[in-house]
Amino acid sequence: MNVVNTQIAYILHKRAYRETSSILEVFTRDYGRVSLMARGCRGARSKIAGNLLLFSPLVISWQGKGNIPYLNSVERADLKAPVLKNKALLSAMYINELLMYLLHKDDVQEAIFEQYHHCLYSLENDTSIEMTLRQFEIRLLELLGFGLNLNAEADTGESILAEENYHYYLEHGPVKSRESDVGSAPQISGACLLALANEQYPAISKNPQCLAQLKRLMRFVISHHLGNKKLKSRELFKPVGQQVSSS
Repeated sequence: MNVVNTQIAYILHKRAYRETSSILEVFTRDYGRVSLMARGCRGARSKIAGNLLLFSPLVISWQGKGNIPYLNSVERADLKAPVLKNKALLSAMYINELLMYLLHKDDVQEAIFEQYHHCLYSLENDTSIEMTLRQFEIRLLELLGFGLNLNAEADTGESILAEENYHYYLEHGPVKSRESDVGSAPQISGACLLALANEQYPAISKNPQCLAQLKRLMRFVISHHLGNKKLKSRELFKPVGQQVSSS
């Protein structure tokens, strides 16, 4: 029987199983995304229920063969969990859902784990949530092999010009905008593309136009990689009668 001890992990999702158990989807530093059975965790006498928290760093152990081993132990890591409220909490739910859809099970992604950990704590600063999300999305795609082309015009290979506008085409890149352009490809300024390429995130966060363009671009690209999968967390950003979204 396979036994894994003392893994740093975060719970991405949990769902009820039978009367007192749950199936956990956890993201670990050394094993990637793993499904685990937490037996008796929903019972009145459960000793671990209080530790099965989303967005809280945990130390877990498990054992067993097959697709869903059994959770042996879970403790809170010796690190204060990020304080996530309101928009920050919804944003954390959004990135959990992204990882659930885009990560393959048992695929070790240590760099993505570190990015996720850093993102959760960055979300505590509610003055920069939009930029924090965009940075995470861009880095996630890059680490998964879907990085954006930010340095050159896709058709000609010429350098991006700050004064020009570009349409971004999936699996191709930015193409200089023309008056005749129609279609769904999002438009983004050359200045914004260059700022992204140079990781000038503080400057971008202070530019509402660039932030809006970047948000449309990332929605466009991520929706492509999600295929037919719909992000439920996005609906939580929409108050009744409004169309507001942070993700």
